Amino acid sequence: MQVALSKSLVGKDLAVRRTTRAVLFMLPAASALFQWLAERRDSRRFPPPGELVDIGGRRMHVLRSGGRGPVVVVQPGLGTPALEWVRVQDAVAARSDASVIVVDRGGIGWSDPAAWPRTPAAMAGELDSLITALRIEGPVIMVGHSLGGLVARVFAARHPDRVAELILVDASHEDNTRVLSRLDPKMGVRDLWTLAVSHRARVLGLYRARVALGLVPGLRKRASQEVPADLVDAHIARSLTTALRRAVVQEALGMIFGMTTPRTLARHFGDLPITVVTAGPDGREQWFPAWEQLQADFLTMSSNTRQVRASHTTHNINVDDPDLVAAAILAAIARSRTSG
Repeated sequence: MQVALSKSLVGKDLAVRRTTRAVLFMLPAASALFQWLAERRDSRRFPPPGELVDIGGRRMHVLRSGGRGPVVVVQPGLGTPALEWVRVQDAVAARSDASVIVVDRGGIGWSDPAAWPRTPAAMAGELDSLITALRIEGPVIMVGHSLGGLVARVFAARHPDRVAELILVDASHEDNTRVLSRLDPKMGVRDLWTLAVSHRARVLGLYRARVALGLVPGLRKRASQEVPADLVDAHIARSLTTALRRAVVQEALGMIFGMTTPRTLARHFGDLPITVVTAGPDGREQWFPAWEQLQADFLTMSSNTRQVRASHTTHNINVDDPDLVAAAILAAIARSRTSG
C-alpha cells in the first residue's frame, strides 16, 4: 500500500514538473507572439503623425511645424519621443513663423532602429544626415534636452557654421556620473547600467498584457501629462515597442562609453550664443548643488551665454512648463534675426 502510494506521489510530482517546464517554455513564446501582434495592430492604428525621412538606408521620424522663418531643431532626452515636445512646438509656432523640427532618434517614436554604437558622436552624425536630407539651408537654432544636449553640443562643435544658437535645456554634462555620484552613489555609472539592464530584461508582452488589463494605471496618467489628450493613446503604444526598449539600452550605454567626444571636442564655441535653461531641485535635492555647478560649466563654453532658471519645474521642463522653453526659443529666434 505504501509502495503504491509512493509511486503515485512520484508520478504526480513528475507530472507537475513537466507541466511547470511546459508553462515556463510557453510563457516567453506567448509573450513574444502577443508583443508582435500588438505592435502590428498599433502600427495600423497609429501611423506616423510627422514625416519619415530617409537618411540613407533607414528612416527617421520628425515632427515639423511652423512657417518659412528660422529653423529650430530639437533633440529630446534619453529615450524621449518627439511627441513630448508638441506643446513647446505649438507654442513657438503660434508666436512666430519659425519652423520647429523635433527629432525621433533611432528606434524612438516612429524612427527605424539604429545600429550600435549610440554615442552622442554617433547621434550627432545621424543628425547631420537628417538635416542634409531635409535640405535645410542656413544655420539652425539647436535645442538639446538632457542627453540631447550632448548631441547638440557635438553637432555644433563639428558644424559651427550650421548653428546660429545653442539652447541647452537642463542638459546632461559629460561629467555627470563622476561628479553627481560623490553626493549620491545612485547617480553613478551603476545607475546607467541598471537602466540598461532593466529595460533589456523587461518582458514586453507580459507588460503589455498588464497595461491592457488596467494594472498599470500610472502609465496613462503620466502620458496625459506628457502629451496633448489626442496623442495619449499613440504615445502609450509607441512607449511599448521593442525598438524603444532597445533604443533606451543603446542610449544608456552610449552615456557610459561615449563621453570622450563631448569632453574633448565640444567645449569651446567662441562667441556662439548659448542659452542654459536649468530646472529646479525637485526630486534631486541631494545632488542638485553639483548639478548647478555642471550647468554653470556650460556658461564658460562661450563668450556669449545666458542662463534661464526654471526652479519650479522638474528635469522635464518641456512637460512642466512648455511656455518657458518656448520663450527661450522665441528669444533665440529674435536674436537670430538681429544678427542676421
